[in-house]
Amino acid sequence: MLQSIRERAQGVIAWIIVILISVPFALWGIQEYLGVGSEPVVASVNDRDITEREFENRYRDFRQNLRQRLGSNYRPELLDEALLRKEVLDSMIRNELIMQASDELGLRAGNDLVSQTILGIPSFQVDGRFNQQAYERGVQSQGLTPTGFEERVRAAIVSDQMSKAIGGSEFSTQSELDTIVKMRLQQREISYLVIPTAKVADQVAVTDAEIQAHYDANPGDFMAPERVKVNYIDLEIDKISGTLSADEENLLGYYEQHKNEYISPEQRQARHILFALDEGADAAAVQQAEDDAKAALQRIRDGEDFAAVAKELSQDPGSAESGGDLGFFETGIMDKAFDETVISMAEGEISEPVRSTFGFHIIELTAVRAAQGKSYEEAKADLEKAYLKNEAQRLFYEYAERLSNHAYEDPNSLQPAADALGIEVQTSDWITRDSKEGIFSAPKIMNAVFSDDVLRSGNNSEAIELGPEHVAVVRVTEHEESTLRSLDEVKSEVEAILKKKKASELTRKKGEELLAELNNGETLPVLADKEALAVEAKGMINRDNREIPLSIVRSAFQIARPAEGKISYGEAEMPDGGYAIIALTKVEDGKIDSVDQLGGKDTIKQALERAKADRYFQLLVDQLRSNAKIVVQNKTSSE
Repeated sequence: MLQSIRERAQGVIAWIIVILISVPFALWGIQEYLGVGSEPVVASVNDRDITEREFENRYRDFRQNLRQRLGSNYRPELLDEALLRKEVLDSMIRNELIMQASDELGLRAGNDLVSQTILGIPSFQVDGRFNQQAYERGVQSQGLTPTGFEERVRAAIVSDQMSKAIGGSEFSTQSELDTIVKMRLQQREISYLVIPTAKVADQVAVTDAEIQAHYDANPGDFMAPERVKVNYIDLEIDKISGTLSADEENLLGYYEQHKNEYISPEQRQARHILFALDEGADAAAVQQAEDDAKAALQRIRDGEDFAAVAKELSQDPGSAESGGDLGFFETGIMDKAFDETVISMAEGEISEPVRSTFGFHIIELTAVRAAQGKSYEEAKADLEKAYLKNEAQRLFYEYAERLSNHAYEDPNSLQPAADALGIEVQTSDWITRDSKEGIFSAPKIMNAVFSDDVLRSGNNSEAIELGPEHVAVVRVTEHEESTLRSLDEVKSEVEAILKKKKASELTRKKGEELLAELNNGETLPVLADKEALAVEAKGMINRDNREIPLSIVRSAFQIARPAEGKISYGEAEMPDGGYAIIALTKVEDGKIDSVDQLGGKDTIKQALERAKADRYFQLLVDQLRSNAKIVVQNKTSSE
């Protein structure tokens, strides 16, 4: 924080602010040294304290992670705050128990391992590489110092080491493998009928008193969602492009700067024979190389093929095998002396020996390719598009940086940023966490809008990247908490709920009567005819069947295996309130020969061993907890 202020500090007043802020920090440090003002403790584990600050930081991280995972489905008004806080504290106690046990076992995580783990965290990377600024921002957003974050990582590594130490000792037997395959690939032959709620609809009535009672007993079901109005600045490159134009002078300048994109310059093709010289070669070596070059030139002039002589004599490993051919190249690519000689030559001409930084060359110019491309007039339409795109990109990145700075420096309003950039602040209508219009369809935006910093503290959000060239900043201007809707608003909704509930009870009652008849010897087809219902004969099904309702599939695999020639019956409650009666006539267990359907033996063995390891690890944690001295203070409830 102080560093951020220093970077922006200009003049005496700013430095006075820095000094005033530094004073309480210094006094706090003295208090810590003197042992006064110690932090409140929420729990202790074998005399190791978990402070209130540690707990609140961890709880805030948990809420942020929960918000990110749920996205638009995040509904804080539906969360049990007290239960969540208890779960977080239990997790911290568990972690502390594991760390203490790991320490006793001598398990450690060295600095190198911690560093490598942090370097591999994707959220700290930019373009696939670790970025220090991203790391510092990420750590700071969690309310931690780098040292504090490293200790968290170290604790996680040690916990993983203990888990793997337990898991590494587990094994699975062939019998267990057979049982898994037998059950998982089991097939069952079923038929069923469904008693729909429509069959009992005329027997259902709901009174006003029942509606009132249900409304009073279930207020949480009839809450109007939390909603906000938002000011925002939406900065997008396409919108910037629409405001730009290009005059002739700008286009001409752009054409000259990017001429190589529209015109390929003249290129020349040559071949050479190199007689190499080391750097600092003495006069005798230089004379010998020059004599060798002259001798080679004479052989070519006497009629020998240039390429053949190059293959025999050239000391350029890159071109000798191809007869000295260097391909086409532009002016300025080669050594200066070499380049100047080639430019001065006519096509087909062979040079005298040329001295370069590499040695002596015999050069033959084999071809000249004239400059090709579009003139300014020919390229003008493309030039305008490219110029406007380039200008829009330049302005976008400039505006995005300025927007981010203004939103941070003036956290209580977006107007200074809008004025500085010459763009308008837009205002939304009422939006909820489920809104999906415009930029509010982006989870990043909704997470920011309903974050504590923006929603509760009233600050501008950071600049939020919605795409490669699209950023936005938001701030909440109006906020309404979730409120109970009046009974008049929801009466028809309550009535529908009660009717469905009563209808479901009636279908269940009817279904239980039919089940009793089936168990007394009646058959499903006969009962179906009597009740004017249809029997659905589905034949053999597996656990993954998606052609029939999931509730029926689940119930079908819970029914007891029928005896030979007999039928077992079961039931299933349908999502719409109906009631299904299921007849199970046959069961075929899965066979080990089909294990590949489950990924193969190795996959199943690994899953079994992992499940065992997880179970035993939890047993270890339970044992540690039962043997530990744990004291929990009543300081974790929200105020």
